[in-house]
Amino acid sequence: MVTKKNFLWVKWSRVVYCAALVGIIVGLITLMFKNLVEQYEHLLYNKAQNFKLFFFIFPVIGLMIIHFLRMYVFNKKKNKGISEVLEAVRNDKKLPAYKVPSHFFNGFLTVVFGGSTGIEVSTVVATSALGDMASRKDPIFKKYRKEFIGSAIACGVTLLFCSPLAGLFFSYETIGKQRTKVFWITHLVSVSFATLILLLMNVNPVFNLGNHDTVIHYQVIPFFVILSLLAALYGVYMTKMVTWIKSKNFLDFNPYLQILIGGLLLGGLLFVLPQLYGDGYHAIENIIHNNRFVSVGFWFLLGALFLKPFATGFSLKLGGDGGVFAPSIFGGAIMGALIGFIVQTYFFSDAQIINFVILGVGLTVAATLHAPFTALFLTFGMFNSYGLWIPLIILVFLSFFISKRIFPYTVYTLALKK
Repeated sequence: MVTKKNFLWVKWSRVVYCAALVGIIVGLITLMFKNLVEQYEHLLYNKAQNFKLFFFIFPVIGLMIIHFLRMYVFNKKKNKGISEVLEAVRNDKKLPAYKVPSHFFNGFLTVVFGGSTGIEVSTVVATSALGDMASRKDPIFKKYRKEFIGSAIACGVTLLFCSPLAGLFFSYETIGKQRTKVFWITHLVSVSFATLILLLMNVNPVFNLGNHDTVIHYQVIPFFVILSLLAALYGVYMTKMVTWIKSKNFLDFNPYLQILIGGLLLGGLLFVLPQLYGDGYHAIENIIHNNRFVSVGFWFLLGALFLKPFATGFSLKLGGDGGVFAPSIFGGAIMGALIGFIVQTYFFSDAQIINFVILGVGLTVAATLHAPFTALFLTFGMFNSYGLWIPLIILVFLSFFISKRIFPYTVYTLALKK
């Protein structure tokens, strides 16, 4: 005879067991994907730096391979980014299994061959499909599908940014605000195992600050506030620019001609502004470890700041995989560096540019994704630095509220609305 107590034991033991498997599998796959993309992006970017013609060739190659994979392997379906996850969760639509290899392959090809986006959105969609598959393995799990999708996404974000709290809050703020027992158990168990993988594999933060100290001088606080206002405006600018470019008709009648001409145009942009290549993290590393880079390339960085949303939208329009996660990080870091350089040069010579870079990342991510807690802990994890926690906590919410007041949609919720 099956008692209520026995049923509850079976139910919770299976939920915990499945959540643990999700954490392990998603964690290992995400880590391998992340390392593979980083290695080959640096390899091809260095080759393009040494032979500039590759800036024109690489995007065409990557986009053409993506097109062939879509047409002949992945059911002729375009990848829609996080909006398809939100649609699947809200309308109880199935995330097909092919979304896992589709987003991993296409995300890899997009970033490695110069598409001006990142692997974060590819990881989120692929891991959400893994979570959906896990929820279909047992009849008990069917009613907890949303929880398993969220826990898988939380694990992926945890590995990408070395921050378990960023993973938890991203799932909570973006996928769905849930407060059920199953939500917390699946997420805490999965993220705990993902964190264990972080520790066992000695995963380093995305950006290594080295010997940089984050000392706050009260003279720069007004400029921190100005940065938060500009970050809010930039978040709206990125959202509108990316969605506008994706909606425009650009040789849609002939996909091969679109890829060829569009890839060459994107390559020309990369030729002039190599900082836009891939996720752009290489440019942020240069700023962190070589402040002179800011003074020498000030106008180039300013151009990269304003053209990044265009390059991202164009990469996605041509069939690339990704979203505005990495572009927000890039834009925030570049904006922070530029403002920090101006403050240091004209107002307060002891101002530290690195402080503006760190703040710029958190404030812009909050403004673009409308996820302030995610932005806060993502920034801590990416830089492995907590020295700016007071201004970050205050200004992240200021940037978020201003951007949402100006334009209440993100790239993903706007696509879902349409």
